[in-house]
Amino acid sequence: MIPLGQVARVPAFPWMTYLLIVANVVAFLAELRSPDPDRFVAAFATIPYDIEHHIGLAAPSPPDPYLTLITAQFMHASWWHLGSNMLFLFVFGPMIEYLCGPIRYLVLYLVCGVIGNLAQVAIMPGSHVPSIGASGAIAGILGAYLVNFPINRINTLILIVVIPLFVRLPAMLIIGLWAVAQFFDGFGAVAGNTIASQGGGVAYFTHIGGFLAGVILIGLFSTPLGRSAHLQVSFVR
Repeated sequence: MIPLGQVARVPAFPWMTYLLIVANVVAFLAELRSPDPDRFVAAFATIPYDIEHHIGLAAPSPPDPYLTLITAQFMHASWWHLGSNMLFLFVFGPMIEYLCGPIRYLVLYLVCGVIGNLAQVAIMPGSHVPSIGASGAIAGILGAYLVNFPINRINTLILIVVIPLFVRLPAMLIIGLWAVAQFFDGFGAVAGNTIASQGGGVAYFTHIGGFLAGVILIGLFSTPLGRSAHLQVSFVR
């Protein structure tokens, strides 16, 4: 399922969401233009071993390795990685920005990303594999959306083999299935004792940590104005 947009109209222009999308695209273009993209990404990625042992890398890496918990959120491995993340942010971010206000929304986004990265560090503390992507932060936005707008209808593309099917599905179904997949794959890897041997791939616990952070923290970050308006917005079809 590919979310394309929400049916409900956002009452305010989501400029912070669009600014975050631009920042991620600019950072990715900087990666591509770097003389050594792999080294550039590694400089700003979260490396669990370095976080665990407080090891800083040479410039241009941040002077404190803990800062990579933030910078890693703006690094991506490919156009597909970037595009899929930005699509979810574009679809689900605006309503949470309205609920929180732009500045609180930005802080929530970054905090969920940090918590997601820390969750991955906790699961793989000895790993030297760089962890990158906005997935933890966006997972937090999905968690916040699920709590506040579970029945909002989302325009969705479903591919049946090669046949596109356009439907409107409730957010709880789209986000719920995504969350179940993350928990199943993440804890399945732990149960199968395969997480320690992973050399890359999807950082499921970044998603899990960010998602749970969004579910728990949204009550602290939403504004009185957003809370008073979100019920009527959530019932718009």
